[in-house]
Amino acid sequence: MQSTLRRCLRIALCSLLAHAALPAQGAPPAPAPDALPAAVDLRPAFDRHQLGPRRQGTRPTCSVFVVAGAIEFALAQGTGQGGRLSVEFLNWAANQVCGEREDGGFFSDLWKGFEAHGICGESHMPYQASFDPERSPGAEALTNARARRAMGLRLHWIKEWNVTTGLTEKQLEDIKRTLSRGWPVCSGLRWPKHEQWIGGVLQMCPPGAVRDGHSVLLAGYRDDSAQPSGGVLLFRNPARNGRDGSMPYAYAQAYMNDAAWVDASRQHTRRNHRPHPRPRVDSWPDPVGGVMALASPQPPEATTNRLTWGRP
Repeated sequence: MQSTLRRCLRIALCSLLAHAALPAQGAPPAPAPDALPAAVDLRPAFDRHQLGPRRQGTRPTCSVFVVAGAIEFALAQGTGQGGRLSVEFLNWAANQVCGEREDGGFFSDLWKGFEAHGICGESHMPYQASFDPERSPGAEALTNARARRAMGLRLHWIKEWNVTTGLTEKQLEDIKRTLSRGWPVCSGLRWPKHEQWIGGVLQMCPPGAVRDGHSVLLAGYRDDSAQPSGGVLLFRNPARNGRDGSMPYAYAQAYMNDAAWVDASRQHTRRNHRPHPRPRVDSWPDPVGGVMALASPQPPEATTNRLTWGRP
């Protein structure tokens, strides 16, 4: 008798659970917990922080502009302490750490320079049209730079440098997820020897038509079935007269050498953060929250990974 009763109760419970799992009639299916919005654009946030596009001119300093731009945004968005930072100082800092006298540099070397010396405000060491290897920051600039070194910034890798590969599907998704959480992404790419643009979109080209390379700061994305691989990445471009542009997902999957991003530590953000509106997501709710899964809890130690750089 008890065995029969238990069997009946089990059947009734299974039936209730099955009906509870069914969506209500006419209700739309619930989104996947890790679903990404169809579009994200961080450029309004850049504008809000008064961080408009910058131009490298004829100097091979694209990677320096990209790293400085990521640091500027991380300080403004994460700690509320924004302002334009000195590309010249970051260039000098990398040379100091590496024992070189080069104009422009690799992503890893620039981050080493920041970790060692920080970065000062633009007014303390303004960008020059030509490179002067003898130029050094003054005492005031060094003091100003050291203050930012202690602001809890961290570097995270999405794709380590490899000039023979592009992005995997997972790496592209990680870039989109990072952007959806409100952080721009530094990217180094093999770049067309002769650029072609249609409607502001960089066009695909065969492997023999690219050089190594150029760096841009990714500032958003937009899913678009009309584009190769289903969408475009939006970017801030220090070359091309500083105009924004976009590239198909397929271009990044073919030619992106590496990708990394900078944020402020949670502890420092809690202490200094002033709330800002979320990045524009074209009316889609932000489906994610908390700490990004791909971010390491401490700054990565693999500082030998490099972004490519070159003349515009």
